[in-house]
Amino acid sequence: MQHPNKKITDLRRLRKLYEEGAVFTAFDTETSGITPKTSRIIEIGAVRFTKDGIISKWSSLFDPNQILSPFIVSLTHITQQMVDAADPIEDNIHSFLKFLDSSIIVAHNAQFDLNFLNAECENCGLPVTKNYAVDTLQLSRILIPEAEYHKLDYLADFLGIDKGSSHRALDDAITCMELFKECLRRR
Repeated sequence: MQHPNKKITDLRRLRKLYEEGAVFTAFDTETSGITPKTSRIIEIGAVRFTKDGIISKWSSLFDPNQILSPFIVSLTHITQQMVDAADPIEDNIHSFLKFLDSSIIVAHNAQFDLNFLNAECENCGLPVTKNYAVDTLQLSRILIPEAEYHKLDYLADFLGIDKGSSHRALDDAITCMELFKECLRRR
């Protein structure tokens, strides 16, 4: 499924929105695999912010009703016990969508996260998100060409951004927010 969110790619427009106080939500998902057809979201982390700073944060683990692979456990440090103790996404997706509201979504490799989010919306009988979206992976390729790689972890190290616990959704969302702000500072 191709996500229906319209991407903002015009840098002048993006900078203007930011400077005028638009509300952005950087978010990240951790998933049980790589395709929304067979995998589920196991964690969402998000941070709402404006040019004036962080407004609020949102984070939750979810029970995917699947067995996590050793690779996913090793990558995310999210254990089977952690997700088994969590509620299913159906119980919390309304809360997350309310948190998103009409803010502009910011994500690193946005298509991946938005495809998963919108697949979960469809699974829950909800309309998919229609928020405007910004992809920091695309921004970094344009605005940070001197970086050898454009993975979020690498860029955080390259730019001196504190990345917290990589591959945990809230910390990755905060790292994504900081990368977004760094991209906007570049000409």
